[in-house]
Formats: sequence, structure tokens, C-alpha cells
Amino acid sequence: MKPVIFSAAGLFVLGLSAQAQTTTIPLRPAKPVERQAAILSIQTQLKAFARDDYKMAITYQSAGLKKNFASPDAFRTMMVRAYPEFAHYKSVQFGPARADATGIHVAIPAAVTGQDGVTVRAFYFLVRENKTYRIEGVQGGVQRPPDSAVGTLGRDV
Repeated sequence: MKPVIFSAAGLFVLGLSAQAQTTTIPLRPAKPVERQAAILSIQTQLKAFARDDYKMAITYQSAGLKKNFASPDAFRTMMVRAYPEFAHYKSVQFGPARADATGIHVAIPAAVTGQDGVTVRAFYFLVRENKTYRIEGVQGGVQRPPDSAVGTLGRDV
């Protein structure tokens, strides 16, 4: 299977490598059942994060994404450091989902609020594997530095 790179603009971009030819596939509005199934997978993973159950949380990653983590503990370390609002989430809201023609791939925007009250925005990209949507990637979801810190690298803020 070719890797899939998603775009928030409503297109899938497919390609094997930087040298490979790419193909774009338009997305359509997801069917309600596709959106609900994608949301269920995301929410179930977030709830596993909240219980500190990374062994369960990693089961909601796609087969390809799981290869990036040697263990659930490695996955936990990455999530807590890079995505604290997800690792310690309080609530999540979802926008309209989009899917490819077959419904195998779904993209859905989310606003995730952490226990600290900070809300981050992200796009979740999911793939259907064994009749379940699994998270293939997340774009965004990282806190922006405060406006006062912009352009102040190397100085105390």
C-alpha cells in the first residue's frame, strides 16, 4: 500500500518517495457513519490517554504508525512531551469530516482542550484497518508560543 499524505485542503496526496510521482485524490464529505466511527476511535484513544493506558491507546494507531514506537512507553513519552493537551485531555470537539471515495481514509479537524485549559487545533487522519478506523497521523495539535515570545529567541522573555 502506498503511504498517504493528507492535506487540509481536501485532497489526499499519494506517493512512495520524493522521487516518485504523486497522485491527488479529492475528498468528499464523510458519511455520518464514517464520521461517527472515526470520532469513536479518536475518543477511545483519548480516554485511554486519560487513564494512562498507553498499551490500549497504541491499538488505535495504524499499523504504519505503530512502527514508529518501540513500545507503549515510548509512545507515552512522545505524547506527554509533544502533545500534552492530548495526553491529558479534558474535552474534544470535532468539525466536519472528509473521506476518500471508498471511505477507507478519513480526515477530521479537532479542537482538543487539555486539563490545563489550553485548546489546540489539529487534523486527525485515519485509515480503516480490519473494519476499524485507526489514527494514521495528526497535523497540528502543538501549542503556539505566546505572541510576546515571537522573535525573542536567545533572549529572556
